Amino acid sequence: MNPEDSGAPHTTARRLLGSPRLWVFPVLVMVVVSAVLTFAYLGGVVDPVGNLRHFPLAVVDQDRPVVEAGPQLALGRSVEQGIISASGSDDRVAWHAVSLKRAEELMNQDKIYATLVIPADFSRSALALAAPGAPVGSARQATLVLRTNPRSGSVATSLAQSIAQQVQQTVSRQVSGVLAELAPKPSTTAEAVLLANPVVLQTTAFRPLGDHSGFGLAGFYLSLLLVLGAYLGAGVISNGVDSALGYQASERGRRWTARLPVSINRTQTLLAKITMSVVLAVVTATVVLVAATFGLHMDTSHLWQLWVYAVCASAAIGIGTQAILSIFGSLGQLIGMIFFVALAVPSSGGSFPLEAVPRPYYALSAFEPMRQINDGVRALLYFDARGDAGLTRGWTMIALGAALGLLLAFLVAVIRDRHGYQRLTHRQLSWIHRAATTTPRPTTGSETLDARPSQEPSPPSGPDDPNTPDGRGRPPLHRRV
Repeated sequence: MNPEDSGAPHTTARRLLGSPRLWVFPVLVMVVVSAVLTFAYLGGVVDPVGNLRHFPLAVVDQDRPVVEAGPQLALGRSVEQGIISASGSDDRVAWHAVSLKRAEELMNQDKIYATLVIPADFSRSALALAAPGAPVGSARQATLVLRTNPRSGSVATSLAQSIAQQVQQTVSRQVSGVLAELAPKPSTTAEAVLLANPVVLQTTAFRPLGDHSGFGLAGFYLSLLLVLGAYLGAGVISNGVDSALGYQASERGRRWTARLPVSINRTQTLLAKITMSVVLAVVTATVVLVAATFGLHMDTSHLWQLWVYAVCASAAIGIGTQAILSIFGSLGQLIGMIFFVALAVPSSGGSFPLEAVPRPYYALSAFEPMRQINDGVRALLYFDARGDAGLTRGWTMIALGAALGLLLAFLVAVIRDRHGYQRLTHRQLSWIHRAATTTPRPTTGSETLDARPSQEPSPPSGPDDPNTPDGRGRPPLHRRV
């Protein structure tokens, strides 16, 4: 049947595209979204060195002072004191002078990203370079050992190595100056080069990760999958429930369907959506973990605890998304995407350490859901499920986030119900159902499927009725609240 024969208003693509009002909203929305996404993603990673502040590292002095026919030589103590004093004047790096045992404990808690160890033979190795007649080939440069924490992520490891290399160069110049006063004038170029560069840096990994850990980034991407799955699932559930209740049409392929709306208040609708989101959280979290563990062979420890944590995290995100959709309506999809994804990724501390992102993202990390989820996931995957490595914080913030989402969502829904702000009023529902039951059925050719005479019901009207139809006799089925 030709659409023009239906009696409904008809238009064309040319007329539609020629309407300025059609363009205003999508253009404005995409300008805002594009700018937010650019600043959110690129703004958090474009200059990690420039944004660096209070980057936590440890220094351990194990050097034994040397006395060789003269004053005591304790280069290790001087190096440690120099590093700590430099840290006081430069807030980019926060050095902590601790014992090796304490440093390992801090790395197991994900509190520091690397440890610079001054070995026990540091002074003796340096002094051997200044011994008269020492063969160049037998001389061994003094060594600083950097023990990185790969479980903190590849970017944190790279930053720690870069900082340690700068320290090594500074220490090497200082030790070279000390040796220049003790050693005779070098007789060969090789001796001169050795005395000019007496300190080298050796890097080792503390508790290396497995081959299927994504260099420590698998936990971040797993957290991102949980957040995206819960957020998208909540949107699907919200649209599906609204379609089943008759408050939203659905179009699948070439089929467009719209059910008659039923009478239900906002609180009951919200309860149904949140219940479905919680149930769906079990499904999505299970699928993600099964695919990651058994399909991709991701290195996974504490699988049972990880599953429980993933389900609860997904449920909390689902509840939060339903709360935003319930409060803000269709605009909630955009708000949820910005809150749960766009701003969450750079402030999660998963890809870039929080000490290397701009200050606004660091502030967002205090409450952004993905940071809390990522802390718990990484603690379960890489830090032996320790509470002080982020798991306790993760559980606490998940519970608080779910409780806050439930409180706000049901509070707003109950207030709107008590004040009569239904999505469709009883008068509108009554008019729609009368119109649907009295309007003639469609015809095929000249055959009438329902030949009974019909009378179009009069839409609700009245001088003080907010549902009064417009001048063209159409009832305003959407009431602004």
